[in-house]
Order: sequence, then structure tokens, then C-alpha cells
Amino acid sequence: MDDLLRAERSAIDAAQERYFAEMIALAAERHPHTRAALGGKRIASLAQLGQLPVTRKAQYMSDPAAFLLDTRGLSEVEQAVWDTMYTTGSTSGMPTPFVSTTYDFFRILEANRSMLRLRGAQPDDIIANLFPLTARPHGAFIRVLHAAASMSLRVVSALPGNPSPQFTLGNDLDGVVDVVARSRATLLWGVPSYVKRVLARAEERGADFSAVRLAYLTGEGVSETARQALTAALRRLGRPEAWVSISYGATEMQGGLVECAPGSGYHNPAPDQFYFEVVEPATLRPAGEGDPGLVLLTHLRRRGTLLVRYALGDISALTRERCPHCGSWTDRLTAMPRRADALLKVKGTLLNPDMLVEAAEAVLGATEFQFSVRDGEVLALDVAASPDESLSRRLKDCVKQACGVTPAVSFGAVASDSWKMKRVVDQRRPM
Repeated sequence: MDDLLRAERSAIDAAQERYFAEMIALAAERHPHTRAALGGKRIASLAQLGQLPVTRKAQYMSDPAAFLLDTRGLSEVEQAVWDTMYTTGSTSGMPTPFVSTTYDFFRILEANRSMLRLRGAQPDDIIANLFPLTARPHGAFIRVLHAAASMSLRVVSALPGNPSPQFTLGNDLDGVVDVVARSRATLLWGVPSYVKRVLARAEERGADFSAVRLAYLTGEGVSETARQALTAALRRLGRPEAWVSISYGATEMQGGLVECAPGSGYHNPAPDQFYFEVVEPATLRPAGEGDPGLVLLTHLRRRGTLLVRYALGDISALTRERCPHCGSWTDRLTAMPRRADALLKVKGTLLNPDMLVEAAEAVLGATEFQFSVRDGEVLALDVAASPDESLSRRLKDCVKQACGVTPAVSFGAVASDSWKMKRVVDQRRPM
């Protein structure tokens, strides 16, 4: 599969067509959702893919069983369920299962190895797994272990936090810093907000992070301002050449699209497994090369949960041109994906959450924060710092200039009930 990343675009196209033809033939017979979507039509090539409707996340969440391939009669590895991860909760509050067979797990290992190699992992790297253990299996914590296995790398799990009163092994922030320093980890892997906290605490304590040369970030958006602040922190604590690699992860991929260098775009690490389209959000017609649109995912080699023309819910732009940094011909998203339905209306003004976050980060740097929209059309900004009137004024001015609304700024702890920080939350009660 690594050879495919180095192959010419024509070889990638041929492989995708071959695997799609095999997959769609199976789905037409064995996949309830696709069988219904086909309605008796015969599709055999990616050129015909647009004849199928776009699948929305709500459809998958409402009936996960309809997205499971019937593997009866296939080989043992195609039938055996290897694991089940969970993605976004449904309207009932229940998370949605994403099922992988043993065949799928083999593919996950291949994709993870390509992700690591694209991101510059080396045979002597030691990965610090900074993802928490969660109450339900989520790809982040577990797949780091599998990614390490795919390249036979060493990994140490810091086990931050505590998902349950029955769990007794969680570490506090100082404990996590100690794990990273003691293990001589070279690579930190986690969500940006938590990695930022670990680096800040390590700097406060003078912890020895001198071996760290890379940070892999996923699960949250990262602005260039935030990347620069995190890179500067890494280089103060770790190696002078340390850098930050951002990925666009999705449970539906059990991995993600990754950067080979800062600003290089988010590479498809397994073009034999994943086919991406970008369509105009309103019309669902194909967007032009490099034009922003809704990102769709089609699985090419899956035997468990299978998704075809699945809207990931994000807006980005796609290119199939060769990467000028690493030379690979695999497709890339060229812009940090942003939520398609993210705009919020406050006091009659539409707010772009990305602009709110960028405005706050321009002032706060690595300091933790969270915006919330509360009843009474109040835009609040909570900052994890001691009260500072001057800082409050600067934040109000910067946010108002960015979006036209002045936030109510408060200082203290920033609460989050999730393993990854939500930078902007809407807390208004439904009318």
C-alpha cells in the first residue's frame, strides 16, 4: 500500500476503480442501505458514483444495522468482528457503533502505517499516547496502540483523566508530564487542547521533554496561530527542529488524513481504502478542483460498517495534484475542514465559530478558553487564567472586531465534559 502512495496518479485511479467495482458489487447484494439506494440500478465505476444519493450522518445514526455488510458465506477474516468503536451520539443520546471485521482491521493497520510514514515517524520513535481511555471504545486511544504496532514502534500510554468511578489507573496532569519525561518520548499524540496543557505544565515544572520532536494533533481544529504557539512551545521544551503535524480524523475512517509537512494539506493515507468527493453543499453537484464544498467519503475496502457517499459534515477543498512537499500523488484536502452547519446566530448576527477561536487565540496563545452562547443571546468567553482587566479588554476588542459581538469575559477554570475540548458551545435552551 505504501507503494501506491508513491505511484503515479493513474495507478491510484486504477486501484480505486478495481476496489470500488468489487465493493459495490458486494454492497448491491449484501448492504441494506446501498441496496435500497441503488433501487435496481447497476453501478460498476466511480464515474457513476454520483447516481447514488448522499448519505447523511443522521441516516447512519438512526439505523446503524442498515450500514452493516452481510458477510455470511465470505472468508473467516471477512466475517469475524474484530472490534466496535463508537462515533457521534444519536438524538436518543446513544453513541453509534462502527463495526470492523478482522479484514477491516488489517486495512486499518495498513492505513495507520501510511499515516505514520507520511508524518515522518522513525523506527526509533517513542510515542506518548495522550488520549484518555473512554467509557465506550473510541478510535483515538486504541488506534494509537495499533498504529504503533503497524511500524513496530514503542508506545507509552499516559492514561490522562478518569472515565468512570470503576477506573483506578488514571493520571493527573503532573502524572502525565512525568510519564512523557520518564519515557523519553519523541512523539506526543493527542487532542490540541490537551497537548497544549501538557506542554504548559511541563514548562512550568522544568520537565525534561528534550527528546520530543513531533506532536500529532487530531480531534479539534487548529488555527495557524495555535500551531505557531504549540510549535514554539515544543521547540522551547524539545528539539530545535520540532514541529506540529495536524490530521483530519474521523471515526468512519478509523484514522485520518494527515500532513506530511506544515501546511501541506491533509493526505489520504490509503487511497485503496477511501475515495473522497467534494460537492456543492446546496446542489450536491461536484465542486471544481480546489473549490470548497461538502466532503463525502466512500469506503472501497470494508466488510463491517460500510459507507457510500457519506457526508462527513465538513467543508474543505480537494486536489489530486502531486504534493510538492512529499511527492505523493494521493488526494489531499487543501484547507482545514470546518463544520458545514457551524454558523451561530447571536443578537441577529451570524457568527463563524472559526473566527471566534482565531480571535481569542491571537490574544491568548496557549491559554485555555471556551466560548458559549447562553440564554438571553449572551456570548460568553471563559478563560483559564487569573482575573486580568487589561486582558479582558483586549479580548473584547479583538472578538468584537472579528465578529461584531462583544463577549462577556470571565476568568477561572474551563469545564469540558468531553475528552476533547469544544471551543464554541451553544447552551441555549430550545424554544
